[in-house]
Amino acid sequence: MVLLALLSIFQVPQTIDREPKEEPVYPQFYHRPTHGPTLSEFIMRLPVNSRRPGVAGIVTFPAPSNYSGQTLVSFAVFCQPANALKGWAWRDRKDGLNSVIEAQVAPDANGAVVGYSAKVLLPSEPVLRTMVRQFKPWLGSTLCVQASDPKVKSLAIHLKEGNSDTDEFVHRTVMWVAKNKPSLDSSLNGWDATSGLSGGGNSLNRANLCAAILRAAGVAARTVAYLPTWVRGAFAEQWLTEYWSDNGSWSMIEPTLGVVHPARNTAIVLAIAGKEDEDQASDSLPTRAANTGTPLLSTPQVSSELEVSSSSMNLKTTEIYFLKSFPKQSEPRVMSSGFRRSLRVRAAARLGRNSELDEQATLNAISKNPGEFWRLLDQTR
Repeated sequence: MVLLALLSIFQVPQTIDREPKEEPVYPQFYHRPTHGPTLSEFIMRLPVNSRRPGVAGIVTFPAPSNYSGQTLVSFAVFCQPANALKGWAWRDRKDGLNSVIEAQVAPDANGAVVGYSAKVLLPSEPVLRTMVRQFKPWLGSTLCVQASDPKVKSLAIHLKEGNSDTDEFVHRTVMWVAKNKPSLDSSLNGWDATSGLSGGGNSLNRANLCAAILRAAGVAARTVAYLPTWVRGAFAEQWLTEYWSDNGSWSMIEPTLGVVHPARNTAIVLAIAGKEDEDQASDSLPTRAANTGTPLLSTPQVSSELEVSSSSMNLKTTEIYFLKSFPKQSEPRVMSSGFRRSLRVRAAARLGRNSELDEQATLNAISKNPGEFWRLLDQTR
C-alpha cells in the first residue's frame, strides 16, 4: 500500500508501447542501446577563480532530473580544496522540468575546482507524462531558435512539401540537418540555429536548427542538453531535439547523428531549454562555460564574484562512464527501487547533503546478480 501511495503522489509515468526507431547517419559514432535498463555515472566539474581575494561566489550546475523515467540513485558535491566549498543546495526551477545545484565557493589564490558526481538509472524505453498544453511555449521564435528567420521558414516549407504527416516531416528534417555539410566559405559565429544553416556546426547548432525548422512549420520543438551513455571518459555535453508528436507526448530525435527516436537509455538528460533560457543565450565566458547560442542554465555558470578559470581548457570538465546493463525482465523491480531511492537522494540534496552509493558495494551487487541490484538501492540510505 505504501508503494502504491508513492506512485500515486509522484505520478510515475506509464511506458509508451513503441520500439525505438534508430537510423543513424553516422553509425560509427553511435553505440546501439541495450534491451534493459542501464546504470551510468558522470562527473561534472568547473575550475574557478575569485575576482577579488577571499570573496565567495556561486557556481550553478544543471542537475539530472527525474524526466522520462530517468532516476538519480547517487549524488555528491565535491570541491578541491575542500575548504573552498562553503555550502551547496539543490534547487528545483519554476518550470517544473529542470533543477540546478548552487555551490557557494571561495577560491584561494590558486583557484578551486567544484563539481558533482552522479549515478543515474535509465529505462530501456521512453515514458509518457500527460501534460496538457505543455507544448505551447515551444512554438515561437527565440534568440537561439530563430523559427521566424526567412531562410529557416523557406527550408521548412521545402521539407514539408507534399507531405502532411508530422512524423514524416520530422524524419526529413532530422536527416537534412544531419547531412548538412559546411560550404567552403561558411564560418560559425555562434551555436544558434541560423549559424548552422550554412552547414556543419556542433550538436547544439544542429539541435537549435532542427527545432527552428520544426517550429517554423507549426510543430512544437525544444532542445535538450544531455550526456550520451555510450561514451567512455571525457566528453562535452551534447544536444538533441524533442518534438510534440501527434500522440500527445514529447519524442526525442538526434539531429547530429541522424537518429529518429533514439533509445531512452542512451541519453542522460541534464536540462530542457525553455523560452526564457533560449532568449538569454547571448552570454558567454567568463560568466558561463559556454559559447553564444547556448540556452541559460544548461551548462555551468558563475556569479559575478567569480570567473571561469582558463585551466578549464585543459581539465576534463565532464566525464561519463557506462557501468552496467540489467536484464530486461529485471526492469520493473530495478527501476521501482531506483525511483524510491531517488526520492531520498533528492530530499537530501535539497538540504545540501550528499547521498553516495558505495563504489565497492555497487560493483559487488551488480557482479553477483544484476537483477538483484534493487536490494542495494532499497537498503542504502
